[in-house]
Amino acid sequence: MIKNILNLEGAYSLSENEQKSINGGSIPPDGECGEFVVFYATQAQCLAYPRNLRPAYIGNNQCSILMAPC
Repeated sequence: MIKNILNLEGAYSLSENEQKSINGGSIPPDGECGEFVVFYATQAQCLAYPRNLRPAYIGNNQCSILMAPC
């Protein structure tokens, strides 16, 4: 099956490091309404959050988001 997928236009094999970094994404932590929370996430995971949560990658695998208003 993998050979069929790799035969698709634009498909390519992931490097070993890319494969290790896949973890299904992160789930934002619980926080109070309108509160900023900081949690661990890669830059890609952090910046994938919706813009209304105002995601900001801080560095060192830390992300800050604004919890939705009540």
